[in-house]
Amino acid sequence: MKFRLQYTAITLFLFSILIISGCGETRTSGFYAGVSTTHAATADTTGIYTATFSNLTSPEAKDTLLNCTFNDILTQPFGSSCYYEVYNGSMHIDNSIFEEPVVLLSTAGLVDDGLVEAQFDLVNAASHCVVGVVVGAESTEDFLLLGANSRGQYTVQRCINGLWVPVMGLDTFESSRLLPYSQPGVEISALVHGNYVDLRVNGQLIQVVRTTMPAIGQVGVFVDGYVNTNLDRITVVPSQ
Repeated sequence: MKFRLQYTAITLFLFSILIISGCGETRTSGFYAGVSTTHAATADTTGIYTATFSNLTSPEAKDTLLNCTFNDILTQPFGSSCYYEVYNGSMHIDNSIFEEPVVLLSTAGLVDDGLVEAQFDLVNAASHCVVGVVVGAESTEDFLLLGANSRGQYTVQRCINGLWVPVMGLDTFESSRLLPYSQPGVEISALVHGNYVDLRVNGQLIQVVRTTMPAIGQVGVFVDGYVNTNLDRITVVPSQ
């Protein structure tokens, strides 16, 4: 009897170790816990791919208005450090061979209420992969993501210090598929007003998201890993 109790205790102890070791950092489905806009990686003992952003600063009021359609190949809505090519009226963001998503922060931003909108033309992407806009960004590892995939599913997620915290969306496939399936063009719109953000996808109001603090600050676009897309337009319009 004593031997059986010892055997049971050892078994439970080993099982608890396996459970604890299986718990990793918070991640989203298919998302990488870390973001980058360049391939100049910094030292990182965790194995997460990161990059430096010493040239990124908080937006100023004079920088808040932007409507970039990429008709000029020299346009730089994401600053001079962004290496993606602009031609044929689009910025070509080919992230198809990388697992890590790409977050590009704009030189514009919101210091008060306003609208952030991006038009994507998906060239090649797995149906679960997401493109979207980011608002309220303090850095490339702290922001609110509002996006959608070609399945017609939407997602709202908070990235805090490189870790993902789901807010809403991307539930069971049929229950969260509010949009047409297999849409090549995706227009993501985020209207910030006070502590609320209205998410629209292709003109359709999907969700009104309540935030603890106004989602002001830097804004930009998000392209998931294994996605090749053209960014046709990015618009930032302050309320005043």
